Amino acid sequence: MIKAIKRLFAFLLSILVAFGAVKSLFNWLARSESDEYEVWSDDEEREDA
Repeated sequence: MIKAIKRLFAFLLSILVAFGAVKSLFNWLARSESDEYEVWSDDEEREDA
């Protein structure tokens, strides 16, 4: 029983680590100056507002 709880805890922890890595990747891409990953440019956002 303890072994199953440890495995479940390890599985959930690995999922959290994976989500954290994806989030940090997206934050890194958002900080980069290239516009390759942006959906809208700043000019388009100003026109819509």
